[in-house]
Amino acid sequence: MKIWLHSIFIFILLITLVGCGSYRAPVMPPTAYLSNFQAPVDVNFNDTVIGPNVGESGTTAILGLFSFGDASVYAAARQGNITRIDHIEYAYTNILGIVTFYKTKVYGE
Repeated sequence: MKIWLHSIFIFILLITLVGCGSYRAPVMPPTAYLSNFQAPVDVNFNDTVIGPNVGESGTTAILGLFSFGDASVYAAARQGNITRIDHIEYAYTNILGIVTFYKTKVYGE
């Protein structure tokens, strides 16, 4: 019985760790082995103003185990010298689940 409980505990732990290693974008269209798309984070398109400045930030993940970079909105705004954010987009690229790229794009003044 103890072995059975230990096995269940290890299985749940592994599933949890694998879930933390995978990234879910705000809007996730159906994906395949090769995916490349971009989408807005904004939901109200009628009132969206695209500012003159653009800033980008990004991150890269390898095998869902190693991740590096800063894809925050703050980093993108800082890179584009933006103090007022008008619109945010993101881009997501997946190559066979081996390498994943995520980019945040910020528009504003």
